[in-house]
Amino acid sequence: MGFTIRRRWALAALLAVRIAHAEPSELPLADVVAVAVRQSPALARARIDVDAARAELLRAKGIEDTVLGAQVTASAARTSLTDPQGAFEQRVVGLEISATRRLSTGGQLRVTASGERSHLVGDLVDTNGDLVTVAAPQRYAGTLAIGLTQPLLRGAGSTAFEAPIRAAARQRDAAALTAEAQAREVVVSLAQAYWQVAFAWRQLEVRKISLDLAQKQLAYTEGAIRAEKVPRSEALAVQAAIATRKQDVIAGEQDLYERSLALRQTAGLEIEPDALVVKTELLPAAVDSLPLDPAAIVRAAFEHSPELAALAATRNAAEIGAAAADSAARSKLDLDVTAGPTAADSAIGNALSSAADRPGYNISASLLFERSVERRSERGDQGTARAQVLVARTAERVARARLAVRATRAVQRAQAALASIALGTEAIGLAEQNVVAEQKRFELGKTTNFEVLRRQDELEQARLRHASAIADYLAARADLDGLSGAILARYGIVMP
Repeated sequence: MGFTIRRRWALAALLAVRIAHAEPSELPLADVVAVAVRQSPALARARIDVDAARAELLRAKGIEDTVLGAQVTASAARTSLTDPQGAFEQRVVGLEISATRRLSTGGQLRVTASGERSHLVGDLVDTNGDLVTVAAPQRYAGTLAIGLTQPLLRGAGSTAFEAPIRAAARQRDAAALTAEAQAREVVVSLAQAYWQVAFAWRQLEVRKISLDLAQKQLAYTEGAIRAEKVPRSEALAVQAAIATRKQDVIAGEQDLYERSLALRQTAGLEIEPDALVVKTELLPAAVDSLPLDPAAIVRAAFEHSPELAALAATRNAAEIGAAAADSAARSKLDLDVTAGPTAADSAIGNALSSAADRPGYNISASLLFERSVERRSERGDQGTARAQVLVARTAERVARARLAVRATRAVQRAQAALASIALGTEAIGLAEQNVVAEQKRFELGKTTNFEVLRRQDELEQARLRHASAIADYLAARADLDGLSGAILARYGIVMP
């Protein structure tokens, strides 16, 4: 199978060139997803698994194929006689054409047409002692037969006959669903890594703004010192804050590089000396809230989970295998019936006419019974098949629990992030007012630089917490969209 991105390949190629040269232009998340889906090893392996499952289903359907066959035989047999002395040689040439097809009942229908030419030649010693060659007339014989072999116990019925096809079909479905689950996980991971880089950009910006505020405060303080409005010691606190904030900027730049490299590795983007930092979209100033009912979201996650659907298909395939093992454990009792007209004559024309005017017939029927005494192979196959069913059911229970925990945690993260965003917006507004008020108090000589810088630190932390909450919400939203499957449609990923 393959994933089809609703974008032109030419645009994707130009995008790859742009990424490789690390142009400073903004790289949207949709473009990162487009490149990653084409280059992801996990998705490539998933496509291979789906193709292999489809091939296995095609192979399983081969039991329904009609098989044509032809056989030509020639034989010669010589028999020596003692009284009278001599020998006879019989020469036979035969042709047989057949067609067989398996039936949904588990039986096999066959049609066979055969013809034979026989000739008897002998050398005898007559009463005078002379060698005499004797030849019997040639004989032509033909038979048309229709036969049916039908299992009555082992392998009887459509359930046993179709078991390999149905099991392979479930495995194909499981492979396709697993590929969809892989695609969701890849895109969710990309989105979360992308918004972490966007947060790193915002964090660096906030720290630079904080450094700029400190530098402006130092310039004002130095002017006030020259005017002898404040003591020289007031500059020390600002200088110390500037040194600390410069360290924060350096740490922010390092964090940006680390998260950009992580995103490039996750997305399979080029990592070159001039292609390191990823310029992302800006974090939105506000987000749209969604209904976040944990119970409803968990139910929806169960309904739309390709992982659970894949495990259910695998369990169903195991149950089909167990039913087939039970059928194979029965005693073998097969009914075989064959019937058809026959004709024979010394001339081929007469043989053909007799087949239409006065044919003979051949009818045979047989029952074949077979049963193992210890039945160790049969019981072993049944035990293995039932164990596979239990393993599949256990995997389903574990996956449901894991999915419920994941959905609940994503809801809680989203709810907490939304609350933090609302409070963060209010906190930023209050912190900005506090910075302005404290600055005015400093200008009036009613406070110190220490308090002004503290208010600036509070503003910086409020902005960082707000940005972090937005990034957390976007990551939780990506997780929720991944659980519902909406994330694939959002980025134009179509499952064929």
